Amino acid sequence: MKAPNARTNANYQQEFEELTEDLSSAIDDMGDPVAIGTMLYSIAEEKKSNNLIVRDINAKFDNIAETLDKIYEKLSVLTEQGISRQVENPSVAISERDEEILNFVKSNGKACADDVQSKFEYKGRNAASARLSRLFKDSLLEKVYHGRKVYYVAKS
Repeated sequence: MKAPNARTNANYQQEFEELTEDLSSAIDDMGDPVAIGTMLYSIAEEKKSNNLIVRDINAKFDNIAETLDKIYEKLSVLTEQGISRQVENPSVAISERDEEILNFVKSNGKACADDVQSKFEYKGRNAASARLSRLFKDSLLEKVYHGRKVYYVAKS
């Protein structure tokens, strides 16, 4: 077991020496004014590069913040419109047939597409289901699920 640790320590030592080699040579050159000037120039260039990167990142964050603000404004408008639509829906004009279906549902307490199909003599369930679904979307009926059947009841 000691052999892997010794090898690992040697690897760490070698990696440490590779990383500090440049620093060691820089420390050795500290007495040379040209070397100091070169280091200061390198530092200044690196600082410029970092500042450009930070500025680009800040610009991207600003764009994201602006986009989020626009989305928030649109969401607020849509929410207000949704609320106003819900308030306006009770005054939605409906056809005579829809009025008859609505009265049928109110008188029976609940109705499914099969009930509406037989009462109003539709050839298929699709037409009856579409009428009930439209009344539901207009917030005039509520859905109640019983197994696989969907019953519609009048809103109270």
